[in-house]
Amino acid sequence: MMNQVTNTETADSRLSWIYKISGVAALITGILFLIAMIGLITEVLQPSITNGWLSPFENNWLIVIFKLHAGSLDIHDDPLHGLNLIDIAILALVGTLCFGLRAALGKASKIWSSVAFALSLITIILFIATHIAGRSTVMLSVLIFSFVMLRNNIFGKATIYAGILAGIFLFVGDLTVGVHSNIITILFSIGYVLLITWFFLIAQSLFRLGGTS
Repeated sequence: MMNQVTNTETADSRLSWIYKISGVAALITGILFLIAMIGLITEVLQPSITNGWLSPFENNWLIVIFKLHAGSLDIHDDPLHGLNLIDIAILALVGTLCFGLRAALGKASKIWSSVAFALSLITIILFIATHIAGRSTVMLSVLIFSFVMLRNNIFGKATIYAGILAGIFLFVGDLTVGVHSNIITILFSIGYVLLITWFFLIAQSLFRLGGTS
C-alpha cells in the first residue's frame, strides 16, 4: 500500500514538473511572437527607426507570411527558405509545450493528443531537413489540441476558440502565400494575435495544473 502511494506521489510530481516546464515554453513562445509583432508595428509606423534588440526576433515565418500577403515582400525572393534560428527555437518550444498538453489531454483523447504532439516533433525534423517545409504543421497541432480541449473542462472556452480560430486563419494564410488579398491579410493578422493569446492562456492553464500559484 505504501509503495502504491509513493508511486502515485512520484507520478504526480513528474506531471507537475512537465506542466511547469511546458508552461514556461508556452509563455516564452507567446513572448517571442509578441516581440515580433511589436517589431512589425514599429517598422510600419516608424520605418526610419532601427529596432535594435528587436531585430533578431522580428522575422519568424508567420511575420514573413504576413509581409508576403501585405505585399511588402516578394514571393520570388523566396524569403521563407533557409534555417531561421528564431524559427527553430519557436518550433522546439512548441514541441515542449505540446508534450505538456499531451499529458493534460491524454484522458480526453489519447489518440488525437498523441497525433498533435507527434506533429509538433515532425515539424522540427521537416524544417531542418528541407529548410522550408514543416512549419505550418504547428497550426495543425494547435487546431487538434484545441478541438480535443472541447472534451474536458481543464481549458476555458476562450483558450479553445482562440486556438481554433488562430489555427484556421493562419493555416489558410499559409496555404495562400503569394496571394495579395486585404481580407486574407486582415484574417491572418487576427489569427496571429489570437495565437499569441492562445499561448499565454495555455501557459496560465499549465502553470495551474503544475501547482504554480
